[in-house]
Amino acid sequence: MNELRRDYFTDRRVIIATERAKRPTDFVKPKAPEQPQNLESCPFCGGHENLTPPSKATYFYENDVLRHEPDVEGQARRSVWVSRIIPNLFPAAQPQPLHVTSEQLMTASGVHEVLVESPDHYKQPQAMSDEEIKLLFRVYKDRFEDISSLPFVEYISEFRNYGKDAGASLAHPHSQIIAVPIVPRAIKEQYGKNYSHIVAREEKSDRLVQASKHTVAFAPYASAYSYETWVFPRRQCKNILELTDEERDDLAVVTRDMLKRVKALLADPPYNYGFIQSLSDPLHMHLRVYPKLGIEAGFELNTGININSVPPEAAAKSLREVSI
Repeated sequence: MNELRRDYFTDRRVIIATERAKRPTDFVKPKAPEQPQNLESCPFCGGHENLTPPSKATYFYENDVLRHEPDVEGQARRSVWVSRIIPNLFPAAQPQPLHVTSEQLMTASGVHEVLVESPDHYKQPQAMSDEEIKLLFRVYKDRFEDISSLPFVEYISEFRNYGKDAGASLAHPHSQIIAVPIVPRAIKEQYGKNYSHIVAREEKSDRLVQASKHTVAFAPYASAYSYETWVFPRRQCKNILELTDEERDDLAVVTRDMLKRVKALLADPPYNYGFIQSLSDPLHMHLRVYPKLGIEAGFELNTGININSVPPEAAAKSLREVSI
């Protein structure tokens, strides 16, 4: 029997269409033959630093110590690095004083950055070592800290798109960071909610995918998308700055493992992931992974109610049991 499920705390509803349930193999799409990639023209590859705007921060190791510094105009750019932060060429938000015209109009003041995750064109997070994924999450933390000091910023979205169908315009591994002068409604709805008991309950449910010392990953009860997963630190923190280094590293490794599970189960599909965080209001920060397996069609767009053909219990079982 199909079910109409409600989100843990918000009024978001999802139809779990058990009567048309699909197996993981039903989502595997034939892939077009890969076209040779011209890495010489990729602006994010190592050695191509002059093809991008000057970095806001270039991360590198010096005497085995991780350091970072910005590019300096007129000086040669560092060619040996592990991660770079550069301004987006076509920013959705720009660093400018906030001007509010009315309740319906204000300037899109903020920040839009690209986090180039590696000089290696093929080093996606699902293929990273423990140390590499920990470094990526360290950079997420640093950027959140730096951007949060800007007076016109109310929310910082850190996210990544993988694959063209998920919105990635470049194949080279990268994330994006967009800061805006308002708190999105979908985030504000979660302020003040106590997810800790939900995390504890889901760890004992058949929706659990993976658990570690500091982190729990599960398919949410009202999963809006097939094989959607949420990755929570056990301890409630409002943003990544409040995690200890050990907690952040653990969150990074479990997230990497979730991406490996998705890749192994669904033949490396496109996906999106994003952090749910707060600058100051109470929130249980976490990360959500959305495999891009279908489209939102007329009913979803007209009602805001998603139809999910894979019950989260079945999705969790498949993700839990897949070999990675």
